[in-house]
Amino acid sequence: MRFDVHRVGRLGDTLVLNVQSEFHDHLTTRIVVPLILLSDYIGPPQGRLEPTFLIGGQRYLLQTGHMGAAQVSELGDVVASLADQHTTIVDALDFLFQGF
Repeated sequence: MRFDVHRVGRLGDTLVLNVQSEFHDHLTTRIVVPLILLSDYIGPPQGRLEPTFLIGGQRYLLQTGHMGAAQVSELGDVVASLADQHTTIVDALDFLFQGF
């Protein structure tokens, strides 16, 4: 579902956020944005473009500029939902695409 956080990768150590509308669930891909531990991020977060979220007791940064498509079959377990952060996430996407 939109705004679910999934594990991906062979070791399941990477997290991505599904940002694709459920209207397009018939597609075999989802648009996802990587999440990385804030402690692993080099440099200061880019404010609106790269918000941070608490997931499983750890702070993660949304790498909005690194979004891409992933096959549904590549998406692993759902580990969290950020649906309650809808406004912040959409704001980051709008800032990337619209510049405001």
